Amino acid sequence: MKKSPSPLLAFLLNPANVEDLDEEGWSLLLAEARACGVMSRLASLLMTSDAKFLVSPRKVSPLVAIQIARHMQVALMQADSLTHAVQQELTFLDGALADLGTPVLLLKGAAYAAAGLPAARGRIFSDIDLLVMRSFIPHAEAALMLGGWAVAKQDAYDQRYYREWAHEIPPMTHLQRGTTVDLHHSLAMPTGRVHIASDLMVAEAVALPGSGHWYRLKDEDMVLHAASHLLLNSEFDRGLRDLWDIDLLVRHFAASEPDFVHRVLVRAEQVGLGQIVRNAFSLCHAAFCTPLPPEALAGKGLVLCLLKSAATTRHPETRPRTQGVADQILFLREMALRLPMHLLVQHLWHKTTVGLSRKKEVPV
Repeated sequence: MKKSPSPLLAFLLNPANVEDLDEEGWSLLLAEARACGVMSRLASLLMTSDAKFLVSPRKVSPLVAIQIARHMQVALMQADSLTHAVQQELTFLDGALADLGTPVLLLKGAAYAAAGLPAARGRIFSDIDLLVMRSFIPHAEAALMLGGWAVAKQDAYDQRYYREWAHEIPPMTHLQRGTTVDLHHSLAMPTGRVHIASDLMVAEAVALPGSGHWYRLKDEDMVLHAASHLLLNSEFDRGLRDLWDIDLLVRHFAASEPDFVHRVLVRAEQVGLGQIVRNAFSLCHAAFCTPLPPEALAGKGLVLCLLKSAATTRHPETRPRTQGVADQILFLREMALRLPMHLLVQHLWHKTTVGLSRKKEVPV
């Protein structure tokens, strides 16, 4: 069966392309945006806050245009609600960690929101990522527990995985509000095969104005962390959104700093992310026409081809035919990059035996 052209990818290359969409095209555009987790961001680019189209849907009936506007309004309301919730949660966290005595870094979505960056606009995310120095992890965890956050019950192996090998402790969920915090002590798995100078990046973090002890990564490192988070993991359900983050970050910082991309490339070599960021930039250039010089782009390769199939539209009608295979190969790649061979064998053996034992417990 022939795949349909993607109106979402066409919009990302040139927003004016939505003017030529008919009713079926608009329906597919909204469905794709939901599947990729970018509905609110799309709405923020197509609609004003008072529900007026910035780009008019010329080829649909007035009734359908009203229905499209309603979908957009709901998405904008969701984004506004999340923005308020994040601000409120950061206030609670600020109170819980006020006496910690060390800088606390906000990462990813929470950092974009707190810094007022364009990447925060319409971005939907489910948890707040924090980072403190490893020596402060016990103190931070205790402070969060006193504030009402708790770690879900886990078996001994999963506890060991997080406490000894991972770059974060198990997720902590607030017992009343249900909000989740991921508390990190490194930007990447310490056991990983890609060695990242996380300590250097954390040491050069910058304070967020007027925020007490909140910090964020400096501009170049914010782009590098976004790239490493996307390309060293295998969860691509929100891959296009995360790729869009990188595009927005680059455009924003480069607008006031003409040599920004060059500085990112230099920094990438310093911290061990040279190839990673070039792959990410190649994906951005292909999806968004991100203004990047040729030296910032990676050459052709199998990994880049797999990433192009995965970090794109996820809708069944428009996604690449190779996406399922790419997802599986990239999952195996992630496991191989996260753990050395002896820990990888141990990890896979444990997960396999646990999975089989759970199947036996399911009543027939």
